[in-house]
Amino acid sequence: MKEIAIIVAFLVIAPAYVISNDSENLLKISIDRVRKISGEGANFSIIVNVEGEKWEINLNGYDLIIRTSKEIKIKDDKDKISISVEIFEGEKRGYITPDDGILNIELDTKRGEWTGDDFLKDEDGYAHASGCSDGKIDEYDYEIWFDITYDDYDNDRLTYWEEINIYHTDPYKSDYGIDYDNDGVAIEWEDKYGYNPFSAENHSLLDPDNDGLSNLEEYYMRYNLSNPFAKDIFIEIDYMPQYRIYNESIQMLYDAFSKHNITLHIEVDDALPYFERIYYKEARDFYWDYFLNYDVNNPKHGIYHYIILVAYGPGARGGNAFVGFDNCDSILLACQYINDWRIGEKRKIAYASLLMHELGHNLGLFEDDFGGIDNESCNAPWLAGYWKYANYKSCLNYRYSFELIDYSDGRNGINDFNDWDKIDLSFFKNSYYYE
Repeated sequence: MKEIAIIVAFLVIAPAYVISNDSENLLKISIDRVRKISGEGANFSIIVNVEGEKWEINLNGYDLIIRTSKEIKIKDDKDKISISVEIFEGEKRGYITPDDGILNIELDTKRGEWTGDDFLKDEDGYAHASGCSDGKIDEYDYEIWFDITYDDYDNDRLTYWEEINIYHTDPYKSDYGIDYDNDGVAIEWEDKYGYNPFSAENHSLLDPDNDGLSNLEEYYMRYNLSNPFAKDIFIEIDYMPQYRIYNESIQMLYDAFSKHNITLHIEVDDALPYFERIYYKEARDFYWDYFLNYDVNNPKHGIYHYIILVAYGPGARGGNAFVGFDNCDSILLACQYINDWRIGEKRKIAYASLLMHELGHNLGLFEDDFGGIDNESCNAPWLAGYWKYANYKSCLNYRYSFELIDYSDGRNGINDFNDWDKIDLSFFKNSYYYE
């Protein structure tokens, strides 16, 4: 399976190195991805401080998969190690935490776990920090994905102390990828997320973050930065060549979900043959051919939402949700219809807004839940619903569906509705038929 599609600009990475001292223990810190929230690309620096030893990474861009690491030898046999991570645009601080912007954590050298501004089972995910985790987006907010290991001689992500005292495994022979309890999940993943690698769990039924992805599915998507304790939504987009989605639209969508501690992962995949108008039969043919590859056991089924970008759909509207195989997991976005009504920056906003509108149906939001959703009388100022549901500031409201990239939080007064509270991230696995 392909990695998540990420827009990567020019970057310069400081080389990793090891401080030489044979009596010291090795700490390794990895930076996997960094993203500037709500902004254009910038020159910025990540500065990592481990017990006074600094590592600086100089970058340019706005959403970068870098997967770089540095190894540092810690001078003393400490129980705790203090680590801080900061971001700067020149002299201006970027915020990867919503308070002072600095990520401060303390590593337990025995178990390899850490606490502080990031900790296991926190709301925005272990080994992830975000400046908008408080629900607000500011100009210099960033989010970062990282990992830390300590005293790990065989590169299996287990500390020497754990291998000797807890698991009774060989600290000089890698256990990476071994599933000792035969529950479908390897030892290093269970250890990282607080499970017992030698006591079988039914990970196919466990979904601690209620995002619709079981632990087995989260484990399968681990290289795509999936997190069992933070909500993830995976999307694959296939497109007719004339209608590839804008990078800016993708980032707008990421921003909308990030402030609610939901990580949206969008993979732009295959180019489709051109048809001027696509009906549901053709859409399902694309689903089987390009998404499932005619394999009913394709692991993407039940993990990904599937979106196809076409010229026109079955009717005179910008999008439709439909059932691909047996799940409510698919969306048809009518891009030429959008292009006919919007140009320039407004077109990029419209792509994101209408995609988010249809995704809302995959997440269980329908007109049966609230009268302002998909209400045709909200389309124009001379219609009653346009004014009745004016306070319903949601892309699910036709009044705003070309211009607003957000669901409503229900705080805008009379005839408003809290979409975010009603969302069911597992709904796309249902067989509810909606078109």
